[in-house]
Amino acid sequence: MNRRPSALHLLAGLGAASLAAAADTPLLPPFPSAADIRAGEATAPAEAAPDGLRLPVRFDGPHDRLYWDIPLPARIPKTATALQLILSCSDASPLRGLSLHLQSGSGWYNAEPAFTPGERQRLDLPRGRFLPEGNPGPWENSRTLRVSAWKQAAGTTLLTLHAFSARTDAVALVRATDTTAPGEAAFAAALSDRCARLLAKAAIPFALIDDTLDALDPYTLLFLPYAPTLPARQLDRLTRFLDRNGRLIVFYNASPQLAAHLGLRPGTWQGAEPAQAWSALACAPSLLPGAPARVPHVTTSIIPPFALPGTRVRTVATWADDTGRVTDLPACLLTPRGAWFAHIPPLAYPSAAALLNALARDLCPELGLPPLPPSTAPAPLPDAPSAAELRAAWNPLPTARHPRGWDGLLDQLAARRINTLFVHWQSAATPLHTRRGSRPSSDTLDEALAAAARHTIALHAWATCWTLEGADPALVARLTREGRLMRDAAGNTLPWLCPSLPENRALLIDGLRALARRGVAGIHLDYVRYPETAGCYAPATRKAFEAARGASVAAWPADVLPGGPLAAPFAEFRRAAMTAFIREVHAALRAAAPKVRLSAAVFPTPAAAAERGQAWPDWLREGLIDFACPMTYTENPADFRAWLDQCLAAAPADKLVPGLGTGADECQLDAATAAAQIADIRRHRLAGFAFFAVDDELTGSLLPRLFP
Repeated sequence: MNRRPSALHLLAGLGAASLAAAADTPLLPPFPSAADIRAGEATAPAEAAPDGLRLPVRFDGPHDRLYWDIPLPARIPKTATALQLILSCSDASPLRGLSLHLQSGSGWYNAEPAFTPGERQRLDLPRGRFLPEGNPGPWENSRTLRVSAWKQAAGTTLLTLHAFSARTDAVALVRATDTTAPGEAAFAAALSDRCARLLAKAAIPFALIDDTLDALDPYTLLFLPYAPTLPARQLDRLTRFLDRNGRLIVFYNASPQLAAHLGLRPGTWQGAEPAQAWSALACAPSLLPGAPARVPHVTTSIIPPFALPGTRVRTVATWADDTGRVTDLPACLLTPRGAWFAHIPPLAYPSAAALLNALARDLCPELGLPPLPPSTAPAPLPDAPSAAELRAAWNPLPTARHPRGWDGLLDQLAARRINTLFVHWQSAATPLHTRRGSRPSSDTLDEALAAAARHTIALHAWATCWTLEGADPALVARLTREGRLMRDAAGNTLPWLCPSLPENRALLIDGLRALARRGVAGIHLDYVRYPETAGCYAPATRKAFEAARGASVAAWPADVLPGGPLAAPFAEFRRAAMTAFIREVHAALRAAAPKVRLSAAVFPTPAAAAERGQAWPDWLREGLIDFACPMTYTENPADFRAWLDQCLAAAPADKLVPGLGTGADECQLDAATAAAQIADIRRHRLAGFAFFAVDDELTGSLLPRLFP
């Protein structure tokens, strides 16, 4: 029962979007009398109001949760596929989140909606999001709604519940299991979550169903975010669904049988080298009204679809290559029976939401889905920046990904007031600025530096430290043979360098020193941490820990694991080891290039960072780094402000450059939310901010709206 909201449940509310694609059954109002609503321990009673039910939130004691149990006067229809609340909250700063419970029989069902403050926000919860606790009866027999508010900080606010209703959807998202994604259930679940975020932002109400596909009659449109294996039963049910005029939107699938029912055939798998990844979906608004010009989507792996002869097919998106140039390689085909994508669902960018909305409206006009409002209006920033404000962006690839190369990209950024760029030029001592692969090798760093000088943009070499992702495969193979990688508690090798080995530290520092001597303005460290509690338990780590404490460890690694008798000193050892590395880097760079600035991307809360050995407030306090970039990647205003407050409590404002998640896995900010976060940063007089990351959404849509 006592579950806390988790950031993994990221289904956003749909605001005031039309529900023409669904049938609504009101459950509240009428509201029960305030006397019939049971308030939890230390919780103020509910209050009847003309516009709904007021739930006073007062976090002025030790309790972490307040809740109200509200009797439901009507039952949830058996056909309901989702529930929705209309809720107001003018100030969410005391709240970490909300959770909802439904009591049925002797157990409960729990769901955790994403929540933002505002007037009459709608929170949508597909039935598939409710998890059983205890031994509940049927979901539709629930007779009590529990609304729980979770504490972020001491304070008071007011929740107003205006309405609670059940919804029967005509659109469904299919969540794969081992049946259709054998051995990949966790990956399939992550893609379902990604697609759910995308549909929510696209204003497409939906049900969440599993891949048994045994009850498709209520639905008009199905989304298959990932189903690489389609057994005969599932294929037969999808075929019958299409034959009764259902429509499908399919991602990254190689099934020739399913594709044929849409008038398509999947091509052969195509791969690209990491430095030559496809970068975006270039859309055709003339063929699909409402589609955006581009949707960022970086991949090295696609299964392009092609039309069968005699089929009415529109190529509504093709791939842009690693330079941003549009190719003729299909990314999405649209037929009267559905749409087929060459890769997995894109992140929930505003442009991706616009594409999905346009596809759904084209395929199913009878649903009456509203078009998304155009995101072209300016979102100007309210406060003038300081003269020294650092306005940065991370460029995840070592190349410019622009048809005109570095001059083209830096011209775009300079025109929108970006003055600093972190470019990924080293991965675990592998220099990335020298293009590798089938194309002729060339060093892009000098080209970038020359272009940066022309545009007055400071280039910082971004280096991922201990992780081996992106490193030269030959180097990884050698390091593995030499036993220089981390180990988990079971002794398995992890794809991370072991920081306890002096030769690994020297390997990284030699690469950083070489970059500093090339004339970059700064060195920016990433992954300068341990992989949570998964490592490192290699023999070198044991030896270093025993030397540091002056005594052997009787039971390794059991004694140092969380809950073990030496867990606390081992956690301190990890923090000391990472700080010692930062100290070595600082000394090496000061000797090689004294004017080069040193910075690091860090976890936003000092506590979460410390769990990974990342004591970044100490690095700033000792002057080992010039500034820190807390990765404050969230769309939730309360979380963002709370993270800023924690950062400011740990470090000086003029040493903080928060990262904004415009294209991060965790969140994809729109211009209005980014503007609000920048306004918070400026109110606190922080050193600046950095966008993650450079892509078509940032350069083509977001920056022009922020800095018109």
